[in-house]
Amino acid sequence: MENYKKILPILSIICPSTLEEVTDENYKLSINAEEELVARFLKAFEDKTINRIAEITTTGQDIPISFEPITDTDECRQYYCWNQHIQQLGTIAMQQMIIEAISLSNISFQNNNYPRVYLVYDPGFSLHLLHTDWNSVPSDLKSLFKNRDPIKSEEFQNKDYFAECLAWLIDIKYETFMKIIDETKFILTENFAYKLFHVHERKLTKLALIIEGDTGVGKTFLLKFYSLLLNSKNTNDPLQGNIYPRILENSHRFLLDIIKKNVESQPNILAAFLRHIQPKILDPENDEETEAEILNQRRMLLPILPAAPAQQQNDGPTDDILLQDIKPSLEQHRFNKNILFHIWRTTMSVSNENPTILHGDLIKSLYDYVTNELVNYPLIKSSCRLEELLQNSVSSSVETSIEIFKEYLFYSQTKPLFYRLLLHPGVSEEQLIEFMTPISQLAREVPQIEIVVFFDEVNTASCLGLFKEMFTDGTLRGKSIPKNIFFTAAINPYIKISEKTQQVHRTDYIVHELPQSLNYLKVSYGALESKTLADYIFRKIAMFQVNSTTNSEKTMPLDLYVQETLADSILKAQEFCEYYLGHNSVSQREIQRCFNLINFFWALRYDDEFKFDQKTYTPNPIRCIALSLALTYYFRLPTKEDNLQRNDDKSPSREQLAELLSECIADFQSIVQHELEKFVNTNNFVIPQGVAINQA
Repeated sequence: MENYKKILPILSIICPSTLEEVTDENYKLSINAEEELVARFLKAFEDKTINRIAEITTTGQDIPISFEPITDTDECRQYYCWNQHIQQLGTIAMQQMIIEAISLSNISFQNNNYPRVYLVYDPGFSLHLLHTDWNSVPSDLKSLFKNRDPIKSEEFQNKDYFAECLAWLIDIKYETFMKIIDETKFILTENFAYKLFHVHERKLTKLALIIEGDTGVGKTFLLKFYSLLLNSKNTNDPLQGNIYPRILENSHRFLLDIIKKNVESQPNILAAFLRHIQPKILDPENDEETEAEILNQRRMLLPILPAAPAQQQNDGPTDDILLQDIKPSLEQHRFNKNILFHIWRTTMSVSNENPTILHGDLIKSLYDYVTNELVNYPLIKSSCRLEELLQNSVSSSVETSIEIFKEYLFYSQTKPLFYRLLLHPGVSEEQLIEFMTPISQLAREVPQIEIVVFFDEVNTASCLGLFKEMFTDGTLRGKSIPKNIFFTAAINPYIKISEKTQQVHRTDYIVHELPQSLNYLKVSYGALESKTLADYIFRKIAMFQVNSTTNSEKTMPLDLYVQETLADSILKAQEFCEYYLGHNSVSQREIQRCFNLINFFWALRYDDEFKFDQKTYTPNPIRCIALSLALTYYFRLPTKEDNLQRNDDKSPSREQLAELLSECIADFQSIVQHELEKFVNTNNFVIPQGVAINQA
């Protein structure tokens, strides 16, 4: 803003004749034939003449309805002014845009004082308002929404308002947004919502984003989640079938064509095919060959087909009912991969046993189908084995054809649209180019997609000049980088500490100073503040599920009391470690580790506990929480005795943390010690004679 104020007077002196105010008078909307035609019907709608019906004269002649052209261009223009109620809409919106542009270019999430009022535009420029406190919204902005808080409107009832605004911004359905949240278990706190908003706004500027923050503040997960949102419109759009691979669906169609063109026309072949495929279709649960067994077969041998009676081979009836079940199932994509594989293998086996059908045609059909899929869908990631089989397909056998189909069906994957590279001083420019080459190629082949590339710990790399070229110039060794690649990066903050410090954990990193051009792309995230961390923990616990004790296939949430105990315990342990061990000693990874350990201890059974009925045995949730906290936080600390022996009066002890956690979990230390003695003993471990069981 300061530079703008300095440059503007200079521009007014240098080129006064080229500066002019843009108004409705000197820059009027251009009215051509198309604009006049639309205005003509809008006028008819307004004066109700559009509701007329054709008349018939007494002589039977039709009198058609006509709409007179509008010859006055100013009259046409009034029908293109959609704002009829809000005064100074353009001025208010433009002023807010300027404020937002300034704040977003200098935003910092280092603390909790970042701006929270933003207009949210969809591609059609309709407006939403992202905010957390209606009282903090300026009065002129309130007037755009008729002085009513949009959060309280009926449209947003029973919805996550942050998710609704972000879905509106990214131009995807709210249901799609929530589906991705559910699949990824992403915790959309207020803090993460504004970070996602900023990430998308940065992407729209076509500039790279460099995040400065300690390890474990959720950078990778946030960007991976954003990548899923960014491409979900194409992923969930049935009209984008030519972009995203539909391996299962297209395999259904391929097999349906084979049955119609190659099998159905041969009655004997069809009868044999239906006879052998019948048990796989009608009774798939009792199929002796599981998917794991199919995948473990290195060489696909033809199954031994039992011979049918001679009469049945020659003129046996066709099972029309089974055929009419198979064809609609293929049309509607109802089969799983196992059944599709069995259909192809049975087709090839039957063709191999009957000379009336050319199995060479089937082999060629499969080869053409698979190669066309790989060419038409650049997002398909084929296995090395499949590429090897296709290259040697000149001398393909029936067995090879079966293996090609297996490799394509079971091992082909969709290429990721999010790429992460962890940097260190040993990464060379050649390695970076090798990493970027296939990504750039994919972006060129499929321009409809958006690829997010994340370089972690960039300022530890020794080739910052190459990043400057990619991020600011948009080139790599002088070659243009596709515009549908969004570059993101993370850097570790440099914190200078005294050499005489007695800190237990290092808080500094060996990093390089960023070039000035990259420094302007930097946004600081910092560690989550206590309030934000508490919000994150409570939301994550509310989403957390453990296996049901009566049905292992079902999950259930923790009781409310247990949820509160877990939240308070984790928050106290996190704050304790940050205070005594350093601000980067713990992160969101410790929180996730607690949940993983709770699941482990929830399912853990000692031998003597198996005497209880598995359907009635209920684990003690407080015990599971205490043990997960012990392994995550407690055992990383020395005991009081350890500190005394080392003459260390600064390092926190286990006893200090145990005393704090006992405010949430009574007798925390006793629970841990009891479980430790119950687990570490001669019943569970082979301990050599003379070896004492101690804290180690």
